[in-house]
Amino acid sequence: MAAPSIPSKATSTKPGFTQASLWSVAGSLALVGAALAAFKLRSQPLWIDFLTMWTGGRMARGTPHALYDFAADDRAQAWLLGAAARDRPFPYPPSTLLIFGPLGRLSFWAAGGIWIGATLIAFVAVTAFILPPRRRVLGVALIMLSPAAVWAAVSGQCVFLLGALAIGGIAQLRQRPILAGSLLGVAAAFKPSVLLMAPVAMAAGRRGWAILGAALGGFCVIAGSLVVYGAQPWFDWVSVAPLYLAHITRDPKFYSSIIAPSGLATELGLTGVTSMLWRVTFALLGVVMTALVFRRTQDLAPRLTALFGGSLLATPYAMNYESVLLAPGAVIALITSTGVRQRLLRAMAFLALVVAGFPNLGATALLVFLAFAVFSFRSEHEAGARGYPPSVCS
Repeated sequence: MAAPSIPSKATSTKPGFTQASLWSVAGSLALVGAALAAFKLRSQPLWIDFLTMWTGGRMARGTPHALYDFAADDRAQAWLLGAAARDRPFPYPPSTLLIFGPLGRLSFWAAGGIWIGATLIAFVAVTAFILPPRRRVLGVALIMLSPAAVWAAVSGQCVFLLGALAIGGIAQLRQRPILAGSLLGVAAAFKPSVLLMAPVAMAAGRRGWAILGAALGGFCVIAGSLVVYGAQPWFDWVSVAPLYLAHITRDPKFYSSIIAPSGLATELGLTGVTSMLWRVTFALLGVVMTALVFRRTQDLAPRLTALFGGSLLATPYAMNYESVLLAPGAVIALITSTGVRQRLLRAMAFLALVVAGFPNLGATALLVFLAFAVFSFRSEHEAGARGYPPSVCS
């Protein structure tokens, strides 16, 4: 599997950002990231979100009937959190138990180390593969030092696994469509809320074999969970999912960190029909953006931006740390930009994405990021230039 090549126009006589300037940005992000990690660890234990996943894995083996019992979930986490173990249900579909179940057999700290180590390595490996070779280390640094990546690593979130699977799938969409679809299908079976636009992307890109691969990948994961854990956890998950969604979108300590426009709707006080129209409008924008990008270009940067950006526009909820999914596409665009206008647009997009990693600012920053990114890719498309690597399969 060969690494993506850089088009000749990416080495234009109009140079992009210098290595020194981008390394200075990475250094600044490192300082911000260290401060964020210190702040987070002063108020809660390391890998606190993985605690919920690990607890679900243990409960699926010992007390599967209580897996989606919110009160039981809280009690099972009290050994580490004490009285702070409140409102911490297991929200993931039973398909995730194929991973969390085995991890639940280990001690929490051993399981957490394996989890975050393995998913980080996978994410870094995939993102390094799609980055321009001469700026690979720099690109990985910019991605992994972003606030969203720091939040996800310290919390022990699953976003790195999702990113590795989905980015790998998009990178192989043309050359190995069945493999690509399978990766996307597995990722969607793990957390469908951040990959809502995957079917749109494959359909718009005319990748019928990829759609078949996605169906097979998702089916195998779901079938595996049915064989190992039975059907009851699926019935339980379907019954409590609306309750979990209603709770997380109404509680200020949660919805202030929602990066999807649905969180912004709650903060603006939108209710009823107005709220529904708001969400449907952004979902349709996500569909249109994804379809147009995957129909018109094979280039990886806009495709990654459209897939994850469109999904975040459409999803009922996604948290601020999930903006790290947008970072690889944004960094590819940033480090290969040429021309003054293009560099300015992509720098502003990257800055907005950095801000999106912070609570209370995520939803607005996401919309700003997508606006700058779309203008950047559109202006470059109209000029007939491509300042970012194409897909590995193009």
